[in-house]
Amino acid sequence: MSPALSLRPLLEDESWRAGLVGGVAAVPFTTAAYLRTGSEVTLGPVFVAGLIAGYLVADPPARSRAANRAGVIGALPGLWLVSDGVFFIATGMESGPARMAAVVVLTLFTALLFGLAVAVAAVGARVGGWLRAKTSWLRPAGLAL
Repeated sequence: MSPALSLRPLLEDESWRAGLVGGVAAVPFTTAAYLRTGSEVTLGPVFVAGLIAGYLVADPPARSRAANRAGVIGALPGLWLVSDGVFFIATGMESGPARMAAVVVLTLFTALLFGLAVAVAAVGARVGGWLRAKTSWLRPAGLAL
């Protein structure tokens, strides 16, 4: 089975398509923000990713799924920050209880990063859904977005 055939059901799902579009659109901006500072990850682009995903999806439950996917994809550059922490733990700390505590804190930080990204994207998707409802009169009748 080729990989292209296994991706087809995902790309047929409206929430996956919108989540991928929004998330992939946010990745370069999240990456640029991290590279600019070197120590901070901003979630502004993830909000815009959720806004895009929310605007593209008409059904509210599918909009929520699209926002979750856009948030996770848009926050992937945050893994660079996590990798910096892993490198520090592996090379700069002595083994023992402090290293184990650092691993636990880094794991919690990673979960918090992606959790916040999903929450920010969900807020963006709400705004995107509201914009979609407010601008429906701008779209021609035959155009399905």
